[in-house]
Amino acid sequence: MSMKQWSEDTIFYDLNGDWSIRRAEPKEWGVYCSVYYNMEYNGFFREESYANPRRNAFWIYKGESKIGGVRMSPNVIYHLFVIPPFNDTFRVLKQLKKLLIEWSDRKEPIRAYEILPDQVQLYARAGFWPDEFRCRWMQRPTEYFQVNWEDNLRIESPEVEVTEAGGKRFILAEEIARCDFESFRGGLDATRRKQFALEDFVPGEDPNYSNEILTQASTLVFDNATDQLIANCRLCLQDGVAAVYSIGVNPAYRGRRLATRMLQRALTTLKGSYPLLRLYVMEGNDAESMYYNLGFMPGVQEIQKIYISLD
Repeated sequence: MSMKQWSEDTIFYDLNGDWSIRRAEPKEWGVYCSVYYNMEYNGFFREESYANPRRNAFWIYKGESKIGGVRMSPNVIYHLFVIPPFNDTFRVLKQLKKLLIEWSDRKEPIRAYEILPDQVQLYARAGFWPDEFRCRWMQRPTEYFQVNWEDNLRIESPEVEVTEAGGKRFILAEEIARCDFESFRGGLDATRRKQFALEDFVPGEDPNYSNEILTQASTLVFDNATDQLIANCRLCLQDGVAAVYSIGVNPAYRGRRLATRMLQRALTTLKGSYPLLRLYVMEGNDAESMYYNLGFMPGVQEIQKIYISLD
């Protein structure tokens, strides 16, 4: 059945005449995506990472020939690839764009995230506008470090509690928010995330994407003299791999290698449970040189998002 209206249950959508998309089984789709999407980028995300059933994977067909794949849902498009010898990705994207517009909430833009360098011009030609933020993943193997802290510092791991509504929150959520507000306000990353006021930094859902090991590998640094939280590094799961969710140091305490030691503590605690630690860094972030010095290797640079305004 050919349908244009979005539904989680619809398995076939007509694009234009001979073209269609058909809902895919995630595991097989993920193998194809790992081969054809971008091999340099896929050093960071293996095929298991592409097999998430919640991400609406589709095959792209021309007639009865499978010529590519994409992840799409209302207002979102991800991981577009074509299968050689087919190579007219632009023609495919134009048709996917028309279907996306029919699916999408017109009060919200259509977004494609983490656009790789070889696709920027492709999306731009199709009418997407790139934003100004360019980022990259970095990663390194976990490893044991001897981490030494001054006596005037207190080192803890964050604790998580279950709320009355059944969700999770950090017990020291307000202190973490204050620390992050002081660490990030006015910076590039806060601007990218549209975090401008103290309440924008209150951690919400991140405990739901963690586990006991990652919580123990996360770090809260307190000044014993004031009992103030002055730095913190929180970890999360990113496609099944340990990743840095947030790392920040109060400006008054910078230059004391607190960020370096929090990452060394994370790498040490994770050793034996997770082989890698990843982090996502924005171009121009002052911490990028620290990550290099710690042995983190960079992936390809991405544009954070590309979008079409529908208003």
